[in-house]
Amino acid sequence: SSDAIDTQYSILPDRETLEYHQRLSAGPNEMNQMASHSFDESLSTLSHRSTSGSPTSARKKASEFKQKLKRGVAGLRSSKKHHRKRIVSSEELPGNAVYVRSSMAKTAQMRLKTSSSEESPTLNSADSSFNPMLLVKTIQAHDGPAWCAAFSNDGSFLATGGEDGNVTIWAVSPKSKKLHPKGVPTRGGENQNEVQNNEEEQAPPLSFVGLGPELATNLEILSSEPVQRYRDHTADVIDLSWSHTNFLLTASVDKSVRLYHFSKSNCLHLFKHANLVASVDFHPLDDRYFISGGLDKKLRLWNITDGRVKDWAQAPEVITSTRFTPDGKYAVAGLLRGQVYLYEADGLKYYTQIACRNRSGKNRKGKKVTGISFLREVDDKSERSEEHHPSLTERLSETGRSVANLVATKVLGNPEALSTRRTDRMLVSTNDSRVRLYGLNDFCMIRKYKGHTNNSMQIRARVSESGSHIACGSESGHCFIWDVDPNKNRLKKNMINKQIQSTKDKSKSTDYFEASKASLPIVTDTLFFPTMTVRESLLTSKEMFPLSLGMDRIDDDFSSAAILTLDYDGTIRVFVRKTCIDNILEACTPRGGTMA
Repeated sequence: SSDAIDTQYSILPDRETLEYHQRLSAGPNEMNQMASHSFDESLSTLSHRSTSGSPTSARKKASEFKQKLKRGVAGLRSSKKHHRKRIVSSEELPGNAVYVRSSMAKTAQMRLKTSSSEESPTLNSADSSFNPMLLVKTIQAHDGPAWCAAFSNDGSFLATGGEDGNVTIWAVSPKSKKLHPKGVPTRGGENQNEVQNNEEEQAPPLSFVGLGPELATNLEILSSEPVQRYRDHTADVIDLSWSHTNFLLTASVDKSVRLYHFSKSNCLHLFKHANLVASVDFHPLDDRYFISGGLDKKLRLWNITDGRVKDWAQAPEVITSTRFTPDGKYAVAGLLRGQVYLYEADGLKYYTQIACRNRSGKNRKGKKVTGISFLREVDDKSERSEEHHPSLTERLSETGRSVANLVATKVLGNPEALSTRRTDRMLVSTNDSRVRLYGLNDFCMIRKYKGHTNNSMQIRARVSESGSHIACGSESGHCFIWDVDPNKNRLKKNMINKQIQSTKDKSKSTDYFEASKASLPIVTDTLFFPTMTVRESLLTSKEMFPLSLGMDRIDDDFSSAAILTLDYDGTIRVFVRKTCIDNILEACTPRGGTMA
């Protein structure tokens, strides 16, 4: 039975188990050992291990390395020539700047260990638009680990859940009249002082690389006090889902799903389950329905107005993650052994399945699915006209096109399906420290992303609103960022080969930065702020940007400009790309042409 499964390990491992895995990974695996250290400690370790010979020689080289550290980033120059931007000293960087490393730079640093040269590792070997990140806000949100977070569909609110069983709602861009036309509702009474007391408990500081004045710390992007805090759950809250009308569903280890609305101070409805509920998701097109899945291996489709189960399906394994596809046609269930099952939303009839596992090695049997996300192109036709990519029907003959259109109309029910379905993609996170991207037209893997550590936690990868980047937490205390299509610029040079190239690829590069200094450094969840909230936050931060800016003229991807992270200490941190701030400040000048 499902009760025979160790719940604490399969869904949320306890602290002792996590500490044990941390000790195992810190021993033989030098890359994990480097990741667990702070910025200064990592460089110090490299300087000592790259030395050889007598102790006197080692101390001399260590002393020289220490002097270079004092001179800042400008002193750490490689004798080799690198094609990179001007090296910036630590005095020029803001005091809240966090260094963003690259997997390419890490590989180069590992090679220095076996090299006998006196060459120091370079800090600017990766030219990343995310380097550095600015820590602009820190909030102690939960008593204990914070497990999950979710933005509302309109981007006006953020919900977080944690081990303490609390569900907390925060206002995003609280001074924006566009997002909050009636103002931000505030809690009254004794609960008001509760978060203020929590904020006095300062989270451990990160390893900053700048010595200059802090930048963008007055950005009004997230309220310091919660709009609502619900305490109805008696155990961990591990998943959240918003509807288009700002209703909120919460899934908990206490065998229940609860329904809330930010304007109400109490629970609106309780949906009881037979066992632990691991995941929940609103229907994307009809707010009357949602799906849930958990330890009893049943995928349930609920009718909220009736308060009853409409349909259900029996899965072969414990369900650890559930989501609807963006079009609402399929319900997707991620399982304990790495399978992903797709069911037709109408009736929950089995449709197909995907095995998210390696073909060989220790993870060939599959590991727990910890998260499912979707990428969908907003305007597929405009993309084809801009890049001149012929669709499938455009490459067929006239007779073939008529047959293809007939099949799309009769079988798929949509004459445009052949040209639009290929843009739908699914992102699956698993406990083998992998994130895999699948196409929903043929359910084949397109790309695999690696570099982070996700061995036992319920860590899931998230996609930016534009679909250009992926962010994911890690058990090493870092936030990892990948390009969704790292070969996009290279492939533009050869458009013909792009249509016939192999679809399977592995992303070999990643950017990552320190996002937690908890006693057990684990980044439990990571999200990109929606584009509109970033724009509104910048426009309403008058002290930061006193001029009226034309945001549409600024050349920047605001969907990847701000990142929110949660950690094992229950801390919320908000990071902003310094390059985004630089682009806006440059646009404020007369040369930028965006002055009012």
